[in-house]
Amino acid sequence: MKKGAALFLAVFGAFTICYGQTGQEALRKYQAAAAAFATVSYSVQRVDTFPDGSVWNHQGRGIMQRDAKSQLLKARFLGTRLDVHRSFLYDGKAGFDLDDSTKTYQVEQDPYLPGVLGGPGGQMLVEELFTIDPSYQEVTYSRSAQGPVITLHYPDRPKIDVRNRYTYLVLDEKTGLPKVVKTKEQKTGGTRVVMKTLSNLRVNNPADASTLNSTTFLSAYTAAASATPIARPTLLNKQAPAFRLTSFDKKPVALSSYLGKVVLLDMWTTSCSPCIASMPDIQRLQEKYRQRGLAVVGVLMDPGNAARAQGILKRQGAAYLNVSGDEATEKAYQVNEYPRYLLVDKQGKVVLDITGGGQDELIESAVKKAL
Repeated sequence: MKKGAALFLAVFGAFTICYGQTGQEALRKYQAAAAAFATVSYSVQRVDTFPDGSVWNHQGRGIMQRDAKSQLLKARFLGTRLDVHRSFLYDGKAGFDLDDSTKTYQVEQDPYLPGVLGGPGGQMLVEELFTIDPSYQEVTYSRSAQGPVITLHYPDRPKIDVRNRYTYLVLDEKTGLPKVVKTKEQKTGGTRVVMKTLSNLRVNNPADASTLNSTTFLSAYTAAASATPIARPTLLNKQAPAFRLTSFDKKPVALSSYLGKVVLLDMWTTSCSPCIASMPDIQRLQEKYRQRGLAVVGVLMDPGNAARAQGILKRQGAAYLNVSGDEATEKAYQVNEYPRYLLVDKQGKVVLDITGGGQDELIESAVKKAL
């Protein structure tokens, strides 16, 4: 047995027989044991259950190696989602988005962690094997029919519509490694659950370390034709497409009725955390510039969740007008990222077209110029 694996088992040997320990004690032992191995590989089945009741179920593999110099998760990693034959390899500096069916790849020189974790390969990563989010407010230890359980309770984050968030680590009796990592959180309109069930775990295997530290795929794969970033579709300096939509209080709203005013369109969905977090800033702009002719119109792009959307707006103190979007609007505005902000001037021309939250200063600058 490898030295790291032997130490891991030795540490967790104490864990499994100490039934009366506190949550903090159990977590410290788990983290100490996890620090004893450098590389871990596994198979994983990930099941997401969304507030609307829909279920997403996929399988994959992962390899993770500790790397203190890495900017992402303090690790090098490879995640593979089997059904779409997509992988993501991160060597500690750059990322490689791999299409295993076409044997092509794209390079990401400075990958963004939320983007990585949301991609097919990143969805198969189990970051809790190396990193526990330290913002928990309470940790408990218990035993279940499946084995020991460490439960982490996190503070509510109403700005991104997250309440009653718990992460459960269900541990294997013999190795102390997680068998299941489950995160459950309450959102307006329902509960979201992400469950990752692990199997075939192994630690400190030289072949896994070799896979992560090898770039031989570069000779077997070719750079994808789209490796050079393609410009996002934009309506900048074009006339804003006309629409006639319905407000949450069932009144018709036409963009044409705002000619002579400056209109800020906030296109969002109830599952978009940056959209929700930015709402107080958008409300501030509405209040500050309303008398000078600014009208803010939120466009909900998942209208089936209108009830949940109204709860989010109320909690965020966002009192500006919101309407329900439709497929025609989505197509006309070429919406595929959220939040999407478009500023329409008094003549109906788009003078700002950006995506991403936390850009209130840029938006405000454009508003002042357009008024």
